[in-house]
Amino acid sequence: MKKIIALMMLMLALVACKDQVQQVSGTYSYKISGKATMLGVEGMLTEEIGTMDIIHRTADSALITFNAMQGPAYYTTAKITGKQVELESFSRGVTQTATTHDVMVSGTGTIYGEQIIFNLSYSGSTLNATNLTMLCKKN
Repeated sequence: MKKIIALMMLMLALVACKDQVQQVSGTYSYKISGKATMLGVEGMLTEEIGTMDIIHRTADSALITFNAMQGPAYYTTAKITGKQVELESFSRGVTQTATTHDVMVSGTGTIYGEQIIFNLSYSGSTLNATNLTMLCKKN
């Protein structure tokens, strides 16, 4: 009986040692959608799908790479605290109606088990968007 209790305590300790970033590290499928203002005209942003990888760096930080299907690859770092993910702002191009717009991307996400839901903002001289939704599901 003592051996079983000791084994259970050891297993619990090993699980508790796994940091938050390790718990969410892996490959996710994502989809970004929402409204944007392009050259003063509001409309739906062309939806983007692809894969996102969360790569462990430290107990509370990660490298995040994005590989858009039929689009660019880009990356940033993020701070992960509890169930919150805070992206470091990064620049990227967003193609909308055959024109690529340079934007700064910022956002935060909430972890729900095997899914992360981000609220993103794009800020650029010709394209702006707030309250974009990025749904990510672990593969």
